[in-house]
Amino acid sequence: MRGETKTGVLVVGHGSRREEANHDVREAARRIGERGGFRLVEAAFLEIEHPNIAEGFKRLVERGACNVTVHPYFLSPGRHTRGDLPREVREAAQCYPGVSYQITEPLSAHPLVIEASLERIRETANFPTNTRTVDEAKPGMVYLVGAGPGDPGLLTLRARDLLTTCDVVVYDYLVDPEVMQFAPPHAERIYVGKVGGGKHTPQGEINQLLIEQARTGRRVVRLKGGDPFLFGRGGEEAEALYEAGISFEVVPGISSALAVPAYAGIPLTHREVSSSVAILTGARAGDINDVSAALADLSRADTIVILMGVANLRLIADDLIASGRDPETPAAVIRWGTYETQQTVTGTLQSIANEAKSSGMRPPGVIIIGEVVRLRERLKWFEKELAESAELSAVFAEV
Repeated sequence: MRGETKTGVLVVGHGSRREEANHDVREAARRIGERGGFRLVEAAFLEIEHPNIAEGFKRLVERGACNVTVHPYFLSPGRHTRGDLPREVREAAQCYPGVSYQITEPLSAHPLVIEASLERIRETANFPTNTRTVDEAKPGMVYLVGAGPGDPGLLTLRARDLLTTCDVVVYDYLVDPEVMQFAPPHAERIYVGKVGGGKHTPQGEINQLLIEQARTGRRVVRLKGGDPFLFGRGGEEAEALYEAGISFEVVPGISSALAVPAYAGIPLTHREVSSSVAILTGARAGDINDVSAALADLSRADTIVILMGVANLRLIADDLIASGRDPETPAAVIRWGTYETQQTVTGTLQSIANEAKSSGMRPPGVIIIGEVVRLRERLKWFEKELAESAELSAVFAEV
């Protein structure tokens, strides 16, 4: 019990000018504390209402909390929980060097929340129950599953079914945490992500891990960002499984090479300007000379899509110009494509490296080069949607 009193829970709502909405957050905090047996619980608000996050954090510390768990209560999983909330919590915690904290994932896409919503909808409108059966994962098999480009809504039904019935998930850096929530609570989660320039798990160790997990009879999902067979090393893992006599299945995912340009309003092909597409990686086996050679071979494609190339953007642009591509060819760099935090920078082959640098562009990102980039100004549907959503949120906040 002594350890419990040192842990505080900060339940954070958005904050509204309607007092009943703020009361709902305070009541939720009270019930969470009551049902969870938490002695130190405070409600706080991201904006408009008080206490704000700094004030709520302070109250918990003053009540004896040495560790604070921050729970975003139905906040948007995009800008609020990926940007505003972590920043404000970090600033609040800096005032208390001896106090640690962590932030839970948002509730909005949790499978239990979705199921509860479906139950309410069906019981109210008398909709028929969904009769689709779930195709469960099988013991002793490894499923090489593509998680898509980021947005959990782009996950395939097959991928979701396997996640909900697996025993272990071996996942990468670019897999959205909301996708991981489809895995059952008992499933073991093993992170083997690779971050450019940072620590990573060697591919040989990942291959052996998959083999060992399958040999114990567990149902193994190897979850990879995008598509497992497009620059995802899924082919290497499939070969290792074959050599070890382990049964496996490949579940394709929507590649960021296709989805991210689409979310930025850039069609890769267009009858009037592009009838060919080349997709390549910006770093192959760690040798930039390989990339330069590939660019020279593929420079005549109408549209060029480069994954994992932001760090080498200037060299890539110079290589294409040296290969005969017009320096005024339109180019774009898209960071965190399909997320609410999506950022797009455009320019020309000659200017794009400087434009990206001045905009603070960093990996992960997708580079698109070709005349199709000019269509973005008319077709950028997703960013228009985000802007309209932000405007509506501002209007409701004023109500």
